[in-house]
Amino acid sequence: MKRNRILANIAIALVLSAGLIFAAGCKKQPKCGCDGDALDTLDQTHIYITYDADLKTARFTPIWDSYSIYYFCNPSEWMSELTKFNQGEEILVSGPYFYECNYLMSSSNSYYYNYMRIYQIQVTAVAAYEYGK
Repeated sequence: MKRNRILANIAIALVLSAGLIFAAGCKKQPKCGCDGDALDTLDQTHIYITYDADLKTARFTPIWDSYSIYYFCNPSEWMSELTKFNQGEEILVSGPYFYECNYLMSSSNSYYYNYMRIYQIQVTAVAAYEYGK
């Protein structure tokens, strides 16, 4: 009788520990970069644009989040549109965004909280912000 009780306790402990192991599992880290897993989509978001027409690079900071930087995945496609705006001008932008790989790797390996978040965005639309003009 005592032997059956010990075996039952061991079996219960094994079942519970197996359940915890399978429930915890591994959490998949999002794939980074422009061909990665999209975190979300910006839709006509107010931004301050910065670009370099010679090097064909573009980036922006959302007005509501000055601790984030978004780099264009496709700046060449939008450079003719972007040069219509002044540097630092408020415009509207749309598109899915992704983690920037260097940011993702350094933030996951660091003990310190990184205040500046860095993303990449596949821009699908750019528009002038004409409210009050």
